[in-house]
Amino acid sequence: MGRVICRLVVVCVVLGMPLSAVAREVYVAKDGDDASPGTKDQPLASIPKAVEAMRGSGPGTIWVGPGEYYLDKGLAFDAQHAGTAEQPLVLRGTEPGQVRLTGARTVGSLRPITVDEAQGLVSPEAKQHVLVADLAEQGFPPLGPLPEKHRDHGQEEVVFVDRAMQSARWPNEGFVEFDKVIDSGASGVTHWVSRTVYRPGSFEFPGERAKLWDFGRGIWLHGFWCYEWSDEVLKAASYDAASGELRLAAKHAYGIGSPRRNDSKHPFYALHVFEELDQPGEYYLDRQNNRLFFWPPEEVTKAPVRLTLCRQPLVRADGSAYLTLRDLTIENGCDTGIVMRNGQHCRVENCLVRNMGRSGISLSGFRMAAVGCEVTEVGSSGISISGGDRKTLTPGQCSIEHCHVGRLNWEGGRCALLNGCGNRLAHNLFHHGPTGAVAYGGNDHVLELNEAHTMCIHYADVGVFYTGRDWASQGNIVRWNYIHDVAVKGGSGAQAIYLDDCDSGETVVGNIVHRCGNRGVLLGGGRDNTFRGNIFIDQPIGIHVDGRGPRGIVFDQPSSWNLLAKCQELGYQSPLWQERYPRLARIMDENPLQPLGNAMHANIFVGCQKPFDVRKEVDPAWLDRANNVELPLAEFPELLEGQPPARLNLAKLPAVWQRVDGFEPIPIEKIGPRPDRH
Repeated sequence: MGRVICRLVVVCVVLGMPLSAVAREVYVAKDGDDASPGTKDQPLASIPKAVEAMRGSGPGTIWVGPGEYYLDKGLAFDAQHAGTAEQPLVLRGTEPGQVRLTGARTVGSLRPITVDEAQGLVSPEAKQHVLVADLAEQGFPPLGPLPEKHRDHGQEEVVFVDRAMQSARWPNEGFVEFDKVIDSGASGVTHWVSRTVYRPGSFEFPGERAKLWDFGRGIWLHGFWCYEWSDEVLKAASYDAASGELRLAAKHAYGIGSPRRNDSKHPFYALHVFEELDQPGEYYLDRQNNRLFFWPPEEVTKAPVRLTLCRQPLVRADGSAYLTLRDLTIENGCDTGIVMRNGQHCRVENCLVRNMGRSGISLSGFRMAAVGCEVTEVGSSGISISGGDRKTLTPGQCSIEHCHVGRLNWEGGRCALLNGCGNRLAHNLFHHGPTGAVAYGGNDHVLELNEAHTMCIHYADVGVFYTGRDWASQGNIVRWNYIHDVAVKGGSGAQAIYLDDCDSGETVVGNIVHRCGNRGVLLGGGRDNTFRGNIFIDQPIGIHVDGRGPRGIVFDQPSSWNLLAKCQELGYQSPLWQERYPRLARIMDENPLQPLGNAMHANIFVGCQKPFDVRKEVDPAWLDRANNVELPLAEFPELLEGQPPARLNLAKLPAVWQRVDGFEPIPIEKIGPRPDRH
């Protein structure tokens, strides 16, 4: 053994590698030195140096001491960064919550705005409080241009007191609406909701406010331009003050205005508008002249003003195995917090990811996991996983467990996304999102024991748990989730569980839905789904069933839903698929356009206005309904506690399901994150 160690030491000396790489522990500290060997007593100063030191060295731990570490290009792991099943390679903070990996730099030398600079500001008070930083003079790189169309733009933003500030907008809260379309830029509907879009459209701007803005600086508008479920930020190309016509600079995917109604109203707000810098917490980045204008919500002497700069994921790994990130705060970047692709047995544990311009955590591969993490204030989705092979039905065994995702900044982002085959979403808490909490597609996933509330804040025709438009997306189980306190929406509404556009082969069992939007379940024309043992409390509608298939399914039109083509691509007639999903194998022989084979057993409806909403195009005989129970809410006063809106006391639910013979108890004590998650 002594000879082996001596040989390794010689190799390290020849290759210039630190001896700590052999010892499989490297230390990093704010007072370290990159010329040091990386020991506990002589730590390195930078995390990238430590990551490079561990490349090709096998398992071990990079210990990072308390402090803030700026990553201008992020951290990069590859296939040479790998541990083993017995001992992974770990990047870990020595003190949870105290180790911060940041993609932002501190902005200094903030001065009061001058009289000349303040010209155009709408608010007289703003002229007294806005501060200015000349970024070029402080060595900041040029600010990046904003895309003409985007949701998450991936460029610089301002962070103060550990929260993303608001780029100047009008109105300060909510939306305004336009109802006069001048040029839709698009055809009528070509199929279902699709349109051919020829050019950017235009509309009549409501009111006079836009006359105050300098469109030469660049004005962007964030709106629901056509449908209540599809938003986008589009740059304004021109504004005619005389006629009120505002023409957009980029095409929206569905054109401008409703293709079905001339009087429909469409919400929007203006964004990145210098003149509207009119309240504390707002800022404006002058991207042409590299200046920051900021009205801080409190004294800048009390907390640093940060500008996000890193345009790459703060931590990325491609092809790594047995790599673990733990006890870290990943924050303040333009892109995604953590991206691990093509990995095996990689984990993100007990990490806080916040203030990212795009997503929080993205994992793909085999046995990839996010456990005990918190994701907040990100520009797109919270945590996404993808793993497994749908064609061979090989499970990916990826998971999101015991995580907390909430308060997503921009539109379009869901708290969790699942794709592939055989992955798990369990024991999570999701809340305060603009659209639904979870979107999933693929096969044999398990989504269980999660809590979701206060979702679908801005969108309609959405589901807190959503999947859709895929006959082949079979074998998924949605069970034992608690979904509650979502506002009733206009239009097509919000639903707790949404099986959209003929999605089929799902099992929805033992979910608790309380005061959640317009419907507990929306079954949009799908087949062979099972709904069993769910409890719906104080819902306008319990379970909705429609027969949209004849209107939406077209087998020979490329722009349609392509439901059969998706099945054929996955080999749904192969022996493997026929054995796993026998009903799917026979679908083309059994009236494929209609919602057949759906079973609804032992569901409980407490105080629901309409337990079943079966649309007129659906023959009730197509539905297998048995042992469903309707009960008045007044019979269970103990269920609700506190002042209106009263909170549901889950511990009292057994008194409800005991009314139904053979009801499978719901493990309510296991719902949501647990303290012993690791």
